[in-house]
Amino acid sequence: MVFKRTKTNAAHRAREWRAWIDQHRAGLAAIGLPPEVYLDESRWNDFLENGHLHWHESSGFEFGDLSPAQLAALKRFLDQQYGATERRPPLLEWLRVRCDEA
Repeated sequence: MVFKRTKTNAAHRAREWRAWIDQHRAGLAAIGLPPEVYLDESRWNDFLENGHLHWHESSGFEFGDLSPAQLAALKRFLDQQYGATERRPPLLEWLRVRCDEA
């Protein structure tokens, strides 16, 4: 039973991720993020934690490669998605500082 519950939770999380990314893929691309950072939930979380793909193969893209306008758009997006959460991703905190300095 425990294994079934874990599998069910994993399947539920996978469905939630597919729904979330289907809803936001076009917006992330419009910001200028390469698909490699949102290819799957693990990569997206890596990007949110590190500002680049630290634990995954990557082209070398990092959030600092974005223009000031793209950084502001990414900050707005992350504020909408995570700004009210108890534990905000480090990338959002970095963007808050970086965009406030500009």
